[in-house]
Amino acid sequence: MSPLLHKNKKMDYKIKIVAGYRKDQQHSIPAEEAHKAYYLFLNPSKRGIFSNGLGLVGRNIQEILPDYSGTMGWNETHTLTSDDMNEIRQKGIDQKLREIMTTAQKIGAIGEPQSLALPLSKVAQLSLE
Repeated sequence: MSPLLHKNKKMDYKIKIVAGYRKDQQHSIPAEEAHKAYYLFLNPSKRGIFSNGLGLVGRNIQEILPDYSGTMGWNETHTLTSDDMNEIRQKGIDQKLREIMTTAQKIGAIGEPQSLALPLSKVAQLSLE
């Protein structure tokens, strides 16, 4: 059963950080840490460590993208097809990842150190209060 349709499971959204042209320079992180990636991207001299152990310097980040394969639980080497993209759109995953990335970009631009230690959903919730 799909994680979005199963009421007891929560979708594990992922973001991809591209730090080079080789496949081993593409890194998947939990979407809850997307604001850290944007902060590092906007502050090239800063360093950051993500919960999965990935450490990056901001100047190495070339691109921040939705990680559809990671979010869907597919192998990272899977090449997305038009059928895959239709499934992603049908489940609303593309829309949700766009919302996550927009929120993360705004929070990352503010760059308050205390907010970088919190999950994105918590920071977004605090900013609405």
